[in-house]
Amino acid sequence: MTISPIEERYGRPAVKSIFEQSHRLNCMLQVEIAVADAQIKNGVIPQGNTGPLKDILKDGVNEERMKEIEKETKHDIMAFIRTVEEQSNNAFKFLHFGLTSNDVIDTATALQMKDYFVYLMNDLNEIQVALSHLVEKYKKTPMLGRTHGQHASPITFGLKIATYLSEFNRHTERMRELKGRILTGKALGPVGTGAAMGRNALKVNRDAMASLGLNYEIATGQLVDRDRYVEFLQALGNIAMTCEKIGTEIRNLQRPEIFEVMEYFESETQVGSSSMPSKRNPIESENVCSLARMIRSFAVPEMEGAITWHERDLTNSALERFTLPYSCILTDFILTKLTKILRTLYVNVEKMMENLLSSPLCVSENLTAQLTLKGIGRTEAHELVRLVSMKFYEGNENLHDILMQSRFGNLFDEEELSRMSNPLGFIGSSSEICGLMLKNTKELLGEPS
Repeated sequence: MTISPIEERYGRPAVKSIFEQSHRLNCMLQVEIAVADAQIKNGVIPQGNTGPLKDILKDGVNEERMKEIEKETKHDIMAFIRTVEEQSNNAFKFLHFGLTSNDVIDTATALQMKDYFVYLMNDLNEIQVALSHLVEKYKKTPMLGRTHGQHASPITFGLKIATYLSEFNRHTERMRELKGRILTGKALGPVGTGAAMGRNALKVNRDAMASLGLNYEIATGQLVDRDRYVEFLQALGNIAMTCEKIGTEIRNLQRPEIFEVMEYFESETQVGSSSMPSKRNPIESENVCSLARMIRSFAVPEMEGAITWHERDLTNSALERFTLPYSCILTDFILTKLTKILRTLYVNVEKMMENLLSSPLCVSENLTAQLTLKGIGRTEAHELVRLVSMKFYEGNENLHDILMQSRFGNLFDEEELSRMSNPLGFIGSSSEICGLMLKNTKELLGEPS
């Protein structure tokens, strides 16, 4: 029986496999082995053979047997330990020595995050490349800027995309910076003192985590401190926010009355509506937006779960079976989906030009600037252009005639008026900004400029 849609509908198999029970149990066993080896190395326990434990990694922990034991013990980690002991024929007598459940659970989570980060950083790289291609191709393609949903000064489509690229560059920087704080484990026992392991407990903690390629907690209770998880989920939520921002823009610009971009639509087979066969809906962008909201929401229960009694309780446990796996799987899913949308995006350059040229007042900023440069005070110039604009809205006259009948006609000749009224001449430093952003992205990704 399938209940969660993430099982069949959402998420890439390779990423979902990181969070499957079989892989998690292997990560937990890796932690037990690493700690045991570190304890032997530092003289905490006698020399022993962890080989039989390592052999289990090849075939995996017996999940069915573990479930049987858990029904009796009502404790998943104790069921895990007994299952491993059975599978190894009790060959190693010091399994889980000096440890507590969350030493194993939290360090295994860090190993899963270590696997996940490979996909996440690649996802960010791929979407930066896709955005860069659009910035380069359309850095000089003029279009209407829009603020408050209304026509504003001209921009270029490349500049619009460059703003998103800039955000993803910062997401990459954030993830690189916080990675070490997330990939952190511990082997310090039930209250964080390492007491059962004696005077070399801190060495065991350090060496075990180093062998796993992780950082280690120093001062903590029973848990790896959850501020780490909160920071990570907030960062994923931030990435999801940018994905939704782009998806929302695509959806808006695909509206028929605008029609400046459109998602790829497979005309041969794709169906847009069960009732209206003509429709081409931006369903992929809508999917990205919908899941982005879910991703952001997971940061809230994680923050609530970070507040535990004393050295720990179980109020974080159940919710983290959802927050971490679902956030990671869905973030990867929408990043790869959005990358595909961007790679196949239809950009209607002709419609961008048509919409731009059919909006004469998009140059009102330039008109105000030119009046000011002629010696009229900025506030007075602003009011004059505002009055001209209101007259244009109210009547049937074209903007050029209205301008000639105003003070503009006394200050500028017709050629000057035509030049300052041309939106194609008022895109500012759009192209140069695009170039700088492309250069910054190449440097960030380690490519030659």
